[in-house]
Amino acid sequence: MEQTQENFMEETPEQKRIRFWRRLENQGKGWLYILPVLLLMAVFTFYPLVRSFIGAFQQALDGTTNTFEGYGLENFKYVLTYGKFRYCLVNTLLFAFISVPISTLLALFIAVGLNAIKPLREAFQTLFFLPYLTNSIAVGAVFAAMFSVIGTEPNVQSYGLINNLFGTKVDWLNIYVVEPESYANDWAAWWHAVTDSSIWPARWVVLIYEIWAGLPFKILILFGALQNVNKQYYDAAKIDGATKWTTLWKVTVPLISPMLSYLIVTGFIGGFKAYTALVGIFGKDKVSKSYINTVVGFIYDQIGVSRVGVASAAALVLFAIILLFTLINLHMSKKRVHY
Repeated sequence: MEQTQENFMEETPEQKRIRFWRRLENQGKGWLYILPVLLLMAVFTFYPLVRSFIGAFQQALDGTTNTFEGYGLENFKYVLTYGKFRYCLVNTLLFAFISVPISTLLALFIAVGLNAIKPLREAFQTLFFLPYLTNSIAVGAVFAAMFSVIGTEPNVQSYGLINNLFGTKVDWLNIYVVEPESYANDWAAWWHAVTDSSIWPARWVVLIYEIWAGLPFKILILFGALQNVNKQYYDAAKIDGATKWTTLWKVTVPLISPMLSYLIVTGFIGGFKAYTALVGIFGKDKVSKSYINTVVGFIYDQIGVSRVGVASAAALVLFAIILLFTLINLHMSKKRVHY
């Protein structure tokens, strides 16, 4: 037996050469298959990331001068002390921390409801998923039409669909344009701009849009997770006399917690990048010149005025914030997620 294994282990030079070329051929096919994707990622993902990282530390490349003055932290200092970036960051955090939990909770209830019904289940699935396939700018324009107030007091021609539906007279989309010098760096003026009650109706419109737009994907993922839950757990809960509410929070939620964790993490990543909704509802120019803007909008604005270094620094700050909250979510999920 030992002699047979020894003879089997020994390879001739020709066999080694054949095995080498066969392995090289197999690996070469694999690399060939993923080469187009790697090239696209190199051009549109890796290169922009590296270029943005380098540009964030390059000084005097903000459109005011053409001379390179070395590397430093001036762009980061400008971003973190600029009043406009501060309120853009506050808007971004508000949109993310309000819309993501609400949309996830609503998606959970809707998915549980869909899972409990049999008739027209597929039709309802299609109905709830349709908004995910719709262009966000077009949906924003529809939201603008629903919340728009035509005319000004006292000559208002129409208060819009939403106001007529609820019997209110709120000017939802009234965001006043401010001049660049109004982006004060002192904390008192900046905090007034952030907490000004006149901007909250517009914020609520954006929040309603973000909650509504985030539902389809979450419903689809959670409904799929519910389909894979072992029904024996529900039978055991019935035997123990658990109510439907107890079954939901003590049985269903723990069993689909990996999908919930995934949706929360990806939801916050998407929430921190909110911008297209604002453009669709208010228009790009109005967003750029008002207190409703977000960090992504701030980055686009800086690129538009050739402040590439400032835009790159703001992008890295946003990346750091997203990374921080993602790590926090992943750390918290270790205690609450059951795989």
